[in-house]
Amino acid sequence: MMSAPSTCGTAPQGGAFRHGLMLLVAIAFLTMVGIVLPHGDSGEEFRDWCLSHAHFRPLIFTLWGIVIVEGIAGLFVANDAWPARLKRLLLTALLPPLRMISASSKPGSWLWLPGIGWKRVGEKTSEQLEQKLALPMVILTLLVLPVLGAELTGGETLENHPRMALATHLTTCVIWIGFTMEFLWMFAAAPVKLTYCLKNWINLVIILLPLVAFLRVLNLFRFTRMLRAGKLLRAYRLRGLWTRLWRMALLFNLLERLQQRDPAKYCAALEKKITELEAEVAKLHAKLAEQRTKVAASATQSEGIKDADHE
Repeated sequence: MMSAPSTCGTAPQGGAFRHGLMLLVAIAFLTMVGIVLPHGDSGEEFRDWCLSHAHFRPLIFTLWGIVIVEGIAGLFVANDAWPARLKRLLLTALLPPLRMISASSKPGSWLWLPGIGWKRVGEKTSEQLEQKLALPMVILTLLVLPVLGAELTGGETLENHPRMALATHLTTCVIWIGFTMEFLWMFAAAPVKLTYCLKNWINLVIILLPLVAFLRVLNLFRFTRMLRAGKLLRAYRLRGLWTRLWRMALLFNLLERLQQRDPAKYCAALEKKITELEAEVAKLHAKLAEQRTKVAASATQSEGIKDADHE
């Protein structure tokens, strides 16, 4: 029988098969979401076909249900506080892809990674995970180059190139799914979540832009009959703006990753960052010295007032 995860210093035992299976479920759900998101000017016909297919919604709701049922069962396997278990269940139930990094049965201080096993959340795990993902993510990001080439060659909407449009859409789906998986794993392993988000804001832009665009598309569908031709034209131009922003974010991310793969350039970038941080630390020391001087002067003045009162 599988033992429950532990909240103490030792790593949780067992659960590799269950977590591996749920990882596949979470990735399958993420993939189904990815293929219906607007990642550019291509793939509209394929996305519409997926959304209207008889098996698409039942399948995605089945995957969603599996995550919820497994999460409820996990409540009785965990041995930490019930509020923590319920919080993890709520997160995975609302956003099934989060099952990749969290579970109601898994304490928050531990992370299960495929091919690695249980790892405690922290700097060491974050660095190990970053090293393993570095090369695959560079290769994945390089896929943006043929995508841009296809869109430039086939025209802005690729209307006259259905096969190229489908290939372009699927490639951008793979890029988006890869970035989302990397962000979730790195976010889960990071010791300070907010710091990681601020440091990797461009990754968040890449992940969130298609989601925002999709919500706007749904809003347009809802009010299509109410829109006039001028508004539809502005909506089309807005969609083009989201597409350009997404491409720019991908290119920026690619340049950053390639720079990190070049040791000389990466060292130069690190030295520059260290210089900036040292300058910031120097400013903080100066402010601290100034405040200490004020505190000392205030203390001296208070003692002088007390002595005067005694006299």
